[in-house]
Amino acid sequence: MGDDSLEKTDKKEKKTKKKKQHKKRVPAWLAWGLSVLVLSFALTVLFSFLTEISIKGSPVYICVIVLIVLLFLNIGCDMLANAIITCDPDVFHAMASNKIKGAKRAVTFCRNATKLGSVFADIIGDICGIVSGAASTALVVYIAAEGGTTVELIASIGVSAVIAALTVGGKAIFKHFAMKLNKQIVFGFAKFTTLFKKEK
Repeated sequence: MGDDSLEKTDKKEKKTKKKKQHKKRVPAWLAWGLSVLVLSFALTVLFSFLTEISIKGSPVYICVIVLIVLLFLNIGCDMLANAIITCDPDVFHAMASNKIKGAKRAVTFCRNATKLGSVFADIIGDICGIVSGAASTALVVYIAAEGGTTVELIASIGVSAVIAALTVGGKAIFKHFAMKLNKQIVFGFAKFTTLFKKEK
C-alpha cells in the first residue's frame, strides 16, 4: 500500500511539472508581442473603416473634423501614456484603503505602466498617424480638384507638414503637463473607466 501511494504521488508530481512546463513554453515577451500585433490589426481596421465611412463623398469640413479628432486622440493618448509611466502608485494606496472610487484602478494602471504606455503611445498613437493619412489624402484631392499637378503637390506637402507639426508640437507641449499633473490625469482616467467596468 505504501509503495502504491508513493507511485501515485510521483505520477501526480510529474503531471504537475509537465503542466507547468507546458504553460511556460510561450515566453511572456512573445505572448505580449502577439497580443500587440492582434490589437494593432483590429484597431487599424476599425479606425480605417470609421474614417473611410466619415470622409467618403463628404464635404471638406468633414475631412478637417476627422483630422482634428485623430490629432487630439493621438496627442491625448500620448499624454495619458506619459502620465501613467511617470506616476507613483503609492500616492493612490491611501485613497484605495479609504475606498475612494477609481483609486484601485489607478494603482493597477501604474503597476502596468509599461504595457499601458505601449498601448496608448505606440499602438493608438501610431494608428492615428497612419489613419490620418487617408483623411489628409481626401483633403488634398479636394484642394487640388480645380488645380493642376503643382497645386496637388503643394497641397500634399502642406497638409502633411501641418499635421506632422501639430502632432509633434502638441505631444511636446502636453508632455510637460502629463509629467506635472500625472496624478490628476491618471486618477481622472481611472475614475472615468469605472463608469464602464466597476472596480473589484
